[in-house]
Amino acid sequence: IHSVESVFIGGKYSVIGAIAFALIVSVIIGIVYLVGRDITMAQYLGLMMFPAGIAALGLLGMIRRSKKPLILTDNRSRLVNLSFGALFAIVGMFTVAPTGVTFFPDVDPSQIRVNIEGPIGMNLEATNRIAHNLQGEVDQMMRDYPEAYDGVENVLVNSGVALGTGPPSPNEARITLNMVDYGDRTESSSVTMNRIREMLQDIPDVFIQIQQEDMGPPTGLPVEIEISGPDFNQIISITEDMRNELLNAVDAGEIRGLTDLRDNVTGGIPEYEILIDSERANQYGLSLADVAQTISVAYEGVDASEWRDGEDEYDIRVRLREEDRSGLESLNNLTINTGQNQIPLTSIADFKDSEGLGVITRVDLSRTATIEGDAALGYSGTEVFTQVQSYLEDYELPAGYEIRFVGEAEDQAESFEFLSVALGISFALIFLIILGKFNNINVPFIIVTAVGLSLIGVLLGLTLSRTMFGAMTFVGVISLAGIVCINNIVLVDYIKQMLDAGKNKVDAIVEAGSIRLRPVLLTATTTILGLVPLTFGINIDFVGFLTEFDPDFQLGTENTMFWGPMGITIISGLIFATFLTLVIVPVIYSVMDSFANRLGKVWRGE
Repeated sequence: IHSVESVFIGGKYSVIGAIAFALIVSVIIGIVYLVGRDITMAQYLGLMMFPAGIAALGLLGMIRRSKKPLILTDNRSRLVNLSFGALFAIVGMFTVAPTGVTFFPDVDPSQIRVNIEGPIGMNLEATNRIAHNLQGEVDQMMRDYPEAYDGVENVLVNSGVALGTGPPSPNEARITLNMVDYGDRTESSSVTMNRIREMLQDIPDVFIQIQQEDMGPPTGLPVEIEISGPDFNQIISITEDMRNELLNAVDAGEIRGLTDLRDNVTGGIPEYEILIDSERANQYGLSLADVAQTISVAYEGVDASEWRDGEDEYDIRVRLREEDRSGLESLNNLTINTGQNQIPLTSIADFKDSEGLGVITRVDLSRTATIEGDAALGYSGTEVFTQVQSYLEDYELPAGYEIRFVGEAEDQAESFEFLSVALGISFALIFLIILGKFNNINVPFIIVTAVGLSLIGVLLGLTLSRTMFGAMTFVGVISLAGIVCINNIVLVDYIKQMLDAGKNKVDAIVEAGSIRLRPVLLTATTTILGLVPLTFGINIDFVGFLTEFDPDFQLGTENTMFWGPMGITIISGLIFATFLTLVIVPVIYSVMDSFANRLGKVWRGE
């Protein structure tokens, strides 16, 4: 209410301020849009509602002839209330045009990996053939899009590798595309990765997952759902049903941005069972070991001797000719030596096609299946996960079965919880240390309030730059708290010195502000300028500039995408915090001191 009153009384000054603010917002939004950040017209108009509202109140105030205040009579109170009103207004702007939440920022990858997984039992030759066929598809894509070709430095194909943490598997392969340096790319490697995903999404009989190199700490995929319960067959049924529902939701547009959806339920390994009739085998004097040894020698062979060539030794393996062991039907012709006769295997055994056990994963001793999914280009992992979680809220599970969201979502929740605790502890330590230093409850309260108000600049910077709130932003807020505290302690400490020297309150505040103006501005300016290269990726070749007059100016790098949110947080927060330190904090100090004096008089009964 008091903020609205102050804007109303401001009249033409409120209108001028609103117009200036609208112009600044428009210019920043325009620059951000030109560099490729997404912002809709609805979001822009929503942001413009706030300066429009301020201008409207100012115009109403200009019509009012009386200059008398409505409620507040103290200019200090108006300024303080305006600060808190600005905080609520900026929070409103952030709500109207949200930038979203992410764990770590998406980075233009310097390496793209195409993971290929064939069915269990696929041999290495077949896997290698599929991998080279897919490489041909990738090569064709690069021929169709020269800008993508220019961005790829080399392509590497590996067959029989380990895609996860387990041992290498003959049914797994990987195609790796190493990209050229960021400044030499004519097309974003994220766009190239999306082209590859679109081209390889309908390859039958194999699962293909497109991954990029992660710059942050290792995390899971944006969507990882664990299904656990007592009966593994029921778990498989639930997993297949849930995965199909999610695929249908993606096709229907109910879930946007979900891609590379898969589960870790593997089919059984194909087997050919040889069922021995014990009674018939005993009639010929054969045991199970005799039959098993004969089949093993026929197909796998046995080391009969060694051949030495100088210092080299070679095993001599004896087994059937390749044409006699190339197919399972050759078992029909296999005979077993009893010492006296050759007994056909078919006379004592029957053959049956079957499947062996696949992979059974346990989490906390419970059988568990996992559904995984990634976020497509232009979507954050948190955004996709929120849609999936909301879609599965009404999914009915049988009694005794449960689902749990893990992966990146779990890591993000744990990290944000830790950073929230760290931020709270830092505020508490700041408060206690300042309280011990000044022996006055007002000073730590003023400084902590200034740190909280600096979030106005943080939220405004994130909103206008369209930067998502994430772990790096959280780190930036914690760092900003320390910088803001230093500047305010310097100012308040000098005010206390002036008061102890016998000066009155107003003169002490004015002199402290003028004396400490230069140190505060220098601290803020040097910090901001130091963060500019990291935040915006400004790169200049000074050697080339001095020797060949070629600065090779470059704007933006992979590191900028990762560290930029932290830099934007600190820069935008520090710009506003500097205004707080030089204008608002002295006013708050004056208000708190007056309030403390009046409270003391009331307590003493004066």
